[in-house]
Amino acid sequence: MERMMRRLFVVTVLSFIASSTTPASADHAGGRLEFRGGHVMFEVVGQVNNLAAGPGTPLGSSNQFGYLSSLDGVSDVFSDPLPANQNETTAALTFFTNVVTTRITAHGPFSIVVRDGVTTIYRIMAPASFAAPDSFRAGTPVLSANIHQQVIVDTVERTFTVVNMNTVTATARFELGGDPIRIGRRGDVFRTTLSGVLRIRDGVPPPTGHFAGFAVAVQPNVEHH
Repeated sequence: MERMMRRLFVVTVLSFIASSTTPASADHAGGRLEFRGGHVMFEVVGQVNNLAAGPGTPLGSSNQFGYLSSLDGVSDVFSDPLPANQNETTAALTFFTNVVTTRITAHGPFSIVVRDGVTTIYRIMAPASFAAPDSFRAGTPVLSANIHQQVIVDTVERTFTVVNMNTVTATARFELGGDPIRIGRRGDVFRTTLSGVLRIRDGVPPPTGHFAGFAVAVQPNVEHH
C-alpha cells in the first residue's frame, strides 16, 4: 500500500509539472489563442470620432479605431522591431468600432454615455494612419464582436473612461510572423477597459479624443472547449 501511494504521489507531481509548463493561452496544434478568464488578451492604442445625430441615430454615434500594441502569446505584432518605430504605421493588427448612442445621462460633472454596436479586428498589410480612419479597416477581418459600451466623461477635466463588453461573433485564421493564428472562438466574451482625453472641439478638426487600454478575457465559450 505504501509503495502504491508513493507511485501515485510521483505521478501526480509529474502531471502537475507538465500542466504548469504548458502555455494555457495557445492551442499550438491550431495556432489558436485561447481566452482565459481574468487574463489580458491584448492592448490597444486609438482615437475616437464622435458623430452628430442623424437618420437612425437620434443621439449620435461614434467611430473608434486604432491598433493592437500587444497580443498575448505573440511577439511580433509590429513589422519593425525597434520600439521607437512601433505605432499605427507598423502595426500588423488594427481595430475599428462603430457604435450607436442609446442613452446619455448627466450626473454632476459626469456625462454617462451608453452605446451598442460592432467591433472588428483586422490583419492589415499596408500602413494605417490616424489621418485616415478607414485605413484601420482596410484589411482582412480576423475577429468580430458585438459590443455594449459605457463611457463616463468628466466634463470638467475633459477625460473619459470606457468599459466595453464584447461577445465574439466570428473569428478567422491569419498569418503573423509565418505562423497561423486564430484569436479565440465564437461565443467568447472579453472586457475592454480604456482611458482617454477629449480635445476641445470648437474650430478644431477631428479626432474627438485619444485613448489607450487593454482587453481582459471574461468568459471562454466552454461549449467548444
